[in-house]
Amino acid sequence: MQIPRVAALAGMLIVVTSLAGRASGEGAKPKYYFTISNITSDDKKTIPLARELLEKEISSRSEFTQDLGGAEGEAAAAAEMHKRGLQGFQVNLRITSLKKEIKLPAPGRRDRQMAIQVKLGVYGTTYPGGKLNFTGDGEASLVGEFAERRMESDIEDLTKTAVATALKQAVSVAVDKMTTAKLSDSPRRKGKKPKSK
Repeated sequence: MQIPRVAALAGMLIVVTSLAGRASGEGAKPKYYFTISNITSDDKKTIPLARELLEKEISSRSEFTQDLGGAEGEAAAAAEMHKRGLQGFQVNLRITSLKKEIKLPAPGRRDRQMAIQVKLGVYGTTYPGGKLNFTGDGEASLVGEFAERRMESDIEDLTKTAVATALKQAVSVAVDKMTTAKLSDSPRRKGKKPKSK
């Protein structure tokens, strides 16, 4: 689908920063195991798409993995994570707002436009344990043209772009919070005092 006039209006700076940081971390060993848990949205039709995009976004980051070598069950998973030095999380997503509005064609254009706004939040709980560990919010707004004969598929693609952009922002925020928290929790090494002669 060609959408010549799409304007993503939120989260782009964080997205660019995230991509740059990720490139430098390629090849690093995973630090976290994750599984997708609950996805909630008033628009039930969006839930399968949101789950797919969330899993894709987290999997694209080298510090996360879903591979536990076939370990099944909580006890086996915990043992495998301990063996490999992984911390486990169940990742949840809540889409708090998803608004769509059809607008008139832009000046000089023939096709009508669809404006989409999405707000969402991700949060992760420890696995095992279920203790809240991180959160991240994201939002995106875009306007794109759609062809009347492809209205349903074009709007679906626009929705996918908006949700993916908001998810990228939310996951970036969550990962930054995790990193910052771990750095702040690390004990500072105290310098040794020189021995007196």
